[in-house]
Amino acid sequence: MLKLLSWILFLVIALAIAALSIANRGSVTFSLDPLPFAFDLPLYVLLLAAGFIGLVIGSIVTWLRGHTARHENRVHKREVEALKGKNMALTRELEEARARNSSGPTPDALAPPITGKQQIEHQTGQ
Repeated sequence: MLKLLSWILFLVIALAIAALSIANRGSVTFSLDPLPFAFDLPLYVLLLAAGFIGLVIGSIVTWLRGHTARHENRVHKREVEALKGKNMALTRELEEARARNSSGPTPDALAPPITGKQQIEHQTGQ
């Protein structure tokens, strides 16, 4: 569906550019005033060139503004990979500890039961 929408959008833009080119075939003089350069070009060439230059400048500005987000993304990816490695190591260590203690008491049997008073003290932080 997205591919079809892309093609439709491309077709609309292409038709708009073609209509612009046909409607603006008249020749205009393009001069760079302080410099001695002057060109006779069709108006649509100047319009398309201005649009293209605006597109390039806008793309560069957008890319530069996204630098901090890309940098933070790289930092977070490194942190995630480090934490995944640490998680795997701790999981392995836990499995080894469980294997060593498989013949011993279960973890539930190690802790004494919590009384109602201890639970209230723990919840209130006293």
